[in-house]
Amino acid sequence: MPSVFQNLESSNQQIADKQTDVIDLLGDLKNNTDRIEDSWNDLHTISRAVHPGDLIPGEDSLAMRVRAMPTPIDRISFAKKIDNGVDIEWGEVVKAGAGQTINQVGGNLTLTAGTTARSETIIRSHDIFTGDIRLRVRSTLSQRIINQSLIAELVDVIGDNLTYTITSATSITVEFPQQLPEGIYVDATLVGQSVTLCGFTGTGTFLSGRYPITAVSGQNVTLAVTGFAVGTGTVSVVGRHFYRLLYDAAVATTAKFDTGRSGYATGDTTITTTTSAAPGHLVVLTGKDTTATISDQLVASSATVALSPRGSRSENVPSDKALRLQIRVLNLGTAPASTTTWTIGMVSISELISQDVTVQDVRPMSGAQGMPVEIVRTANTQPISGSVTVTPANPAAALTGDTGAKTATGNGATQTNAASRGAHIVINVGAVTGTTPTLTVKVQGSADSGTTWVDLPGATTAAIIASGAYGVFVSPGSAPVAGVATAGTAAVANITLPRTWRIVWTITGTTPSFTLTNVQVAYIL
Repeated sequence: MPSVFQNLESSNQQIADKQTDVIDLLGDLKNNTDRIEDSWNDLHTISRAVHPGDLIPGEDSLAMRVRAMPTPIDRISFAKKIDNGVDIEWGEVVKAGAGQTINQVGGNLTLTAGTTARSETIIRSHDIFTGDIRLRVRSTLSQRIINQSLIAELVDVIGDNLTYTITSATSITVEFPQQLPEGIYVDATLVGQSVTLCGFTGTGTFLSGRYPITAVSGQNVTLAVTGFAVGTGTVSVVGRHFYRLLYDAAVATTAKFDTGRSGYATGDTTITTTTSAAPGHLVVLTGKDTTATISDQLVASSATVALSPRGSRSENVPSDKALRLQIRVLNLGTAPASTTTWTIGMVSISELISQDVTVQDVRPMSGAQGMPVEIVRTANTQPISGSVTVTPANPAAALTGDTGAKTATGNGATQTNAASRGAHIVINVGAVTGTTPTLTVKVQGSADSGTTWVDLPGATTAAIIASGAYGVFVSPGSAPVAGVATAGTAAVANITLPRTWRIVWTITGTTPSFTLTNVQVAYIL
């Protein structure tokens, strides 16, 4: 009997345990139900607050949500006053060159080049910029002289403080780091590519510049150089990919522009700019959609859009590479005659967010390739009241003002051709005196508003010796006719009349005098 009671007691205990488990499960179920209800309430609240068009579309959605994305812009204003350095919030001094200075003062980054040959200062941003990009640099240079290079660039950084060995005047070997930027491998595929060596510290004779790779052995990369001398030390390697603005000549209205990708570059292009002298200019360098462009404008305010395009690149554009801002001041192998102050008022770097749009099967285009547009016009008539003035197809004849007695070779007043292809020019000659006098009249044109003049081919009379009317007809598409010394005849030149033109008379003889009563001009539209 005791065993039966024991078994019954054990069964009761098992039932009690099961009941406890069920109670626990019911509690968990209630808690889950409460959480589901809370989540449903939250979802209901969100669904009322969010418009259906704001929901993220799926792959079967009929339309894609589009919203404006703000362009990330890194603005470097140099607002903090810092002596002998830069604000560590945006950058660092990689190298300070001998005899050169770096200061942030008055909202500007002020760099002096000094006069020490081969001296170099390098400043580099902490931030990395990738993708379509726009670099703005506001510069003022105290002077422009030879043997100095002032550089603003976006570059990839392969490494700093890398060991170098200069083995000869034409060869240097650099030990590349084990940890390299994505996409670069130290092997034979680097041969033929070029990188920039800068920030030298050590012995020997060296000069920062862009040099080609000639050989690779392990981590040792050999480059071809010029004018070096044997020595050892450390160097920075940058610029396998780059955008570069370079000031290096004695002309204040020029600069150089280049881009590089995967170790290859087109080479510097000299561009014409507004002056880099005070108050300075703003350079805008843009890399977008495999095209790089450079533009600039004066810092002075203007009532119109002042940015002017200066150059472009359609290859070797590193628009998908990780780049840092780098500012360099470099003196060349010959010491510059005097120091230059480079004042940088502002730098900004924008990472452009692009969205391709196709309109009726027309592919996206660059600024240099406009979208074709067909202008559709319909006939429309409107009643006109009042008087109507009819303007003749060709304007009435005008006078040049070239009158009076001409006794020596000279030229007439500068004339302006507003919108005509040519002109009939009639020279009316009055009294002629002197011994064996001759008068030859020709037409000249100018492409620089009257500073430099050239003869228009065929637009000349013969040697005139008597009074009368003589013509020079400048008429594109006409059969050329040589001038003759007969009154009432005209020379015909098959050319277009320039905007700026004049007549020139050549006089010979003893005490000659030709009286021009007038010079008439009838323009040909």
